[in-house]
Amino acid sequence: MYQRLTRPLKFIIYVLFVCTTFAELSAQTNRHIHGVVLDTQGQPIPSATVTIEGSRQKLYTDERGLFTSGPLPAGRYKVSVSAMGFEDYNQTIPIPAKHGRLTMTLSDKLSDIEHVHVTGKSAIQEVRESPFNVTALDAKRFHNSSLELSDLLNRASGVKVRQSGGLGSNTAINLNGFTGRHIKIFMDGIPMEGMGTAFQLNNIPINLAERIEIYKGVVPIELGADALGGAINIITNTRNKTFLDASYSYGSFNTHRTNVNFGYTNKHGFTMQLNAFQNYSDNNYRVYTRVMDIQNNNFSADSVWVRRFNDTYHNETIIGKIGFMNVSWADQFLLSATVGQEYAEIQNAYLMQIAYGERHRRGNTVMPALTYAKRDFLLDDLDIRLTANYNKNYNQNVDTSRYQYNWYGERQLLNGGRIGEGNATLAEFYNRNANSSLNLAYDLSDRHSVALNNVVSTYSRSNADPNRVIDETTNEDTRSSNLKNTLGVSYKYNWNNKLVATAFGKHYLQRVTGSMNVSEVPGSTVYERRTSQANNTGYGVAATYFLNHWQVKASAERALRMPTDVELFGDEVLETGNAGLRPEKSMNLNLGFIYQQDFNEDHAVYLDVSGMYRKVDDFIRREINARYGTIMNMNHGLVQNFGLNFEGRYYYRQILHIGGAFTVQDIRDREPFVSASSTQPNPHRGDRVPNQPYLFGNGEIEYFIHNPFKKRDVLTLGYILNYVHPFYLRWESLGASGEKDVVAKQLSHDFTATYSMQGGKYNIAFEARNITDQRLYDNFSMQKPGRQFHVKVRYFFAQNN
Repeated sequence: MYQRLTRPLKFIIYVLFVCTTFAELSAQTNRHIHGVVLDTQGQPIPSATVTIEGSRQKLYTDERGLFTSGPLPAGRYKVSVSAMGFEDYNQTIPIPAKHGRLTMTLSDKLSDIEHVHVTGKSAIQEVRESPFNVTALDAKRFHNSSLELSDLLNRASGVKVRQSGGLGSNTAINLNGFTGRHIKIFMDGIPMEGMGTAFQLNNIPINLAERIEIYKGVVPIELGADALGGAINIITNTRNKTFLDASYSYGSFNTHRTNVNFGYTNKHGFTMQLNAFQNYSDNNYRVYTRVMDIQNNNFSADSVWVRRFNDTYHNETIIGKIGFMNVSWADQFLLSATVGQEYAEIQNAYLMQIAYGERHRRGNTVMPALTYAKRDFLLDDLDIRLTANYNKNYNQNVDTSRYQYNWYGERQLLNGGRIGEGNATLAEFYNRNANSSLNLAYDLSDRHSVALNNVVSTYSRSNADPNRVIDETTNEDTRSSNLKNTLGVSYKYNWNNKLVATAFGKHYLQRVTGSMNVSEVPGSTVYERRTSQANNTGYGVAATYFLNHWQVKASAERALRMPTDVELFGDEVLETGNAGLRPEKSMNLNLGFIYQQDFNEDHAVYLDVSGMYRKVDDFIRREINARYGTIMNMNHGLVQNFGLNFEGRYYYRQILHIGGAFTVQDIRDREPFVSASSTQPNPHRGDRVPNQPYLFGNGEIEYFIHNPFKKRDVLTLGYILNYVHPFYLRWESLGASGEKDVVAKQLSHDFTATYSMQGGKYNIAFEARNITDQRLYDNFSMQKPGRQFHVKVRYFFAQNN
């Protein structure tokens, strides 16, 4: 199956080997300068500017104050360091140097400035310059807004966040044509897959994140991901300071959000952090839909406007961390605990016409975690990062109503005294998740490095009360477990910081135990408790080359994605399990070009164009049960996807920013037969996979007015446009009477105004979303909120210790 595609992959590996060998032979005498910039208290200084005279190299220190130069011929070099609030530092050193890491200590600069706000881009720039097709979003720019993390993700090229409603609703990420569980989401490198519904993208405040890394396609082994469409890594607070970030916002539909983020670090490296947040919304916005006549059990011919009900949502979460930062034995050692709870009324399922009146769920999560990281661990140039967490979350789903509701709130007794608006349930169950990740990276020399990563994750589900009714259609034994292990090794080559190439391999193991339908009779169910195991391998290469202001990226990977816990065992609410699912297998190819340049001190541009190809076998697709509005995941067969992403940005001084992103993706069914055991031709072969936006984009303008009323105040005005091209809800070839269910074109406009005082200490923001009150839809025509307004006030204070 992969013979044709593995030929170009082997050719790419051969070309990279020839290039790297030639480059190594041509520059054996070059050396690098490794250094760290500290203040007089021994604390690292991030975003300091490092200049090496005579080499035209200009560097920036990272969050730990570290920097590494490009290769330098033998000789003597003057290294100059400057940072806001510190005296300049100069030192002349020989190359090759006799010492390892150069330590440069900067003295405080006497000044009458009370507060200094330093913004560095070194972390963002480092991510962008990796050989992987990755985009980095600076979340700190939006800490004054009432946006959710999902709203920020929507602004990246190739990304479409799809929600089934308002605050707290189910959220799925569409990345390069793949959606939902094809995309892996991480927080600080830890998978969020098992963290429970009380702590997910649909309720985490944007102030918790520093930046977001979006890997489009090939994913580095450091994340240990079994992903086809890519991965998203949310990087949280990395401040080595004492700070307080507190905010409150109020908006339409009685929406309240509160967030308090506090951190303290002393001069000895002891640190503690506390983050607490809550979300609440009635989600009682208007929707436009057909209404059921519950007397005659049929739907109205025309759609009408009705008020959404039974959709209240609230959650509360506290995250505590304690440990040490930048001490002799650890760059980072943190013990943390996350405790959260949520309550969500369940409105409709996956079909808009169906309305629920009493169905709801509640849950909580408790998650202790450990993080340890150290550069030069035991040996020079050996870096280690270890993470581990355990999560036990309780879930209860309640559907015991004896009534059927419609969108007017009218109700009548269910036929035959039946219980449950969907499937009757009083299910109480525990999900237990454990995850550990070990990453080792070793620099063999200035040019060569190797890395190893191993991720182990376990999942189990059990009933909290085995004597209660579980589900009227489910067998009694719902115990289930899932073990995954992903092992990755990689080799990286860096030639003069011009050519960076990496090759890697991965091994996947999954062991599933649960009740499986073993009936061979169509439509019947015979459950047996069984265990199945799958072993698979993957491999790939990635490379990038820098030429003046251009960067070229190319990567290829044979990837696998193992079924998730919910796909295998269901969610006990609307999703039915299928423990017999097979892993998805894919061949991924990516090519991208980046151009960025500063034109004098006034103008700067950034352009990013990338294309990708995916061929996926055993593609897992969600199938709808129209009667109950429930879904089940099935191995569909073969799909093929081509995509093109574009992102452009223009900056004029610190006054104007204009940018936008555009995506086109074409994911089509290529399976020749209706099933693996049938010779009947597939009637929708060649169709686009339905319910997937394939052309969408956004644009934004930001205008900054400095010192409008007082010095160090900034007024920011912003406008955002979002566009989604029409797409089919169901297979294009299976339309009834020539008419097909289509989600119409969507064009919405947002406006923001933020006033920041005293250098960002006090902030107030106003947002108007979907100003023209357009009908916006995502999954299976699930309507999202219309016009809405939000106001947010925020206080932020930080100081060096």
